[in-house]
Amino acid sequence: MVEHQEAELIERCRQGDDQAFAALVMRYQKPIYNLALRITHQNVTAEEVTQVTFVKAFEKLDSYKSEFPFFSWLYRIALNEAINEYRRARRRSALDTTRMAYEADTSFELADAIQEALMLLRPDDRALIILRHFQNLGYADIAFIMKLSEGRVKSRLFKARHALKRHLIQMGITHE
Repeated sequence: MVEHQEAELIERCRQGDDQAFAALVMRYQKPIYNLALRITHQNVTAEEVTQVTFVKAFEKLDSYKSEFPFFSWLYRIALNEAINEYRRARRRSALDTTRMAYEADTSFELADAIQEALMLLRPDDRALIILRHFQNLGYADIAFIMKLSEGRVKSRLFKARHALKRHLIQMGITHE
C-alpha cells in the first residue's frame, strides 16, 4: 500500500505536481535530517544537507529507477551530501572534531561518549554504523546506499564496530 502510494507520488512529481513532491518531503524529511545530523553533528548543517538532498532528488527524479526502494535512493543522496559537507567543514575548521558539541539530548553520558567516539571514525565507517544501528537499515539497503556489495558492507561494518570499540576503550567507557 505504502509503496503503491509512493510510486504514485513519484509519478505525479515527474509530471510536475509540486504537492506530490511536498508529500514525499514530509514523509522523508525527518529521517534524512536525522541521518545528516548524525554525520555532521551540526543542526544548521543537517538542515542544509536535508534541503540540498531534496533539491537534488527533485532535479534527478527522472534518474530514479522504480525497481529500487525510493528511500534507499534518497538516503544515498543524503549520505553523500552529509559526508561531503562534513569533509568541507573539517577542511574549513581547525577545531578538534572530538570537541564539537552534539546538539541533541546531552543528558546521557553514554550517548555523548558514543557520539564523540563516532566522530573519531572515518566518515564512511561512521555512516555504516549510523545506517545499521541508528537507522536500522538492512545490509541490502546499506549496500545500495553506499554502493558496495553486501559482503563488503558486512566486512567494513565489522571493522568499523571494532574501531568504535577501540575509541570507547580509550575514552574509558568500556573495557575489552
